[in-house]
Amino acid sequence: MSLKSIKITNFQYIILFLFLFLWLYARVGQYDISSFIQTHYLFNYEHEFLKRALVGEILRLIFENLDADIIFNLSLFFLIILSIVLFKIFFINFNKDNNINKLIFSMMVFVSPLTLQHYIFDIGRFEILNIFITLLSFLIIKKFHKNTILTVIFIFPLLNCMLLIHEGSFFMFIPMVFGFWFFKSSEAKTFLIQLFFFLILTFITYKISTLGLSTKYSFKEYYNLLLNKHFLFSESSDHHGFLNISLTAVEVLYRDLFNTYDPNVKYAIFEDTIRLGFRFKSFVDNLILITLLSPTFFIVFMIYRNIFKESNFKVKLFLITPLASFALFVLGYDHMRWWAIMFTNIFLILFRLCEEKNLYLEIILTNIQKYKILYIFAIFSSFILGPVKYMHTFDIIEGLNIYQELVYENKN
Repeated sequence: MSLKSIKITNFQYIILFLFLFLWLYARVGQYDISSFIQTHYLFNYEHEFLKRALVGEILRLIFENLDADIIFNLSLFFLIILSIVLFKIFFINFNKDNNINKLIFSMMVFVSPLTLQHYIFDIGRFEILNIFITLLSFLIIKKFHKNTILTVIFIFPLLNCMLLIHEGSFFMFIPMVFGFWFFKSSEAKTFLIQLFFFLILTFITYKISTLGLSTKYSFKEYYNLLLNKHFLFSESSDHHGFLNISLTAVEVLYRDLFNTYDPNVKYAIFEDTIRLGFRFKSFVDNLILITLLSPTFFIVFMIYRNIFKESNFKVKLFLITPLASFALFVLGYDHMRWWAIMFTNIFLILFRLCEEKNLYLEIILTNIQKYKILYIFAIFSSFILGPVKYMHTFDIIEGLNIYQELVYENKN
């Protein structure tokens, strides 16, 4: 058997998936959901329209008493489904002829701190659901792109659901969906329709962000409402099933970019981002991420550069749509999270392009052949570094005295 061409059976794929998923899950070591994320599942439309409340409303209608166990089990279920979907995209669909270089690329992407490991650590985030909606939109566009009306009928409600789940999806995923739609169908008439619906979604995003703020209750009233309804639900002595209500999460409903709408909420979104996202520690954490993941940054840069040389405007536009996530760096201080979303989207686009045309596959295979040692280094270092988190550096760095002295001595 040649190393260049290796045959993998379906059973071996199953074993490989289980091995990688369980290893990454154990490496990440995240077995609960943060109170900030938990609290978002409690927002609903029971009293008024709120942003980010669609998931909570669905759960309210399904479960009489929502507790932490239900939220965790649902989040774990969707995480496992996401893992399977990503494994299918990155491994099974991509490795139909079982080229060893393809397997190296698949492994590098799947185990990267910027992809699955991040979502294991940040379990429960709504972007996991919105990745599913994005991939479903891709399938719809691929099947119906020649029929613009059907495409609009199917994807427009999905994209609205995406915004109701989290309005930040306007920067996370919606540009990528429209980029793929333009890639598949760029006739003048279709482009005008695409532009029209993109402007509508821009307006809807604005309205959700403004009308979705709470007006019926004050900040303290709504916090106490959630606290009384959910925090004391469990009667077990070990506090199992308790929900932790996050004050910071509730603040989301009482501020916009430049204003706060309750005296107990001190900072608007932009102020909070400047205060926390651009302090010295954040700068150091971003620098560490870019440095330690420089092989991945370099690999992606070289692939992009080579594809740009060989592609038309449609492909170039599709390729740059994940960079819309850069806007999130001034809209939220979760910088590590934005890097993870951006690179997950970049990899999804690269795999999508490989399905569309062999030219892009050949560019990636040439890149692997040229920088194979860098790929192998990136794979092994991924297990050592662990996940990209949401606003903190890698755990192996956080434990170093030199890091703690550097960031806390310079703390603003």
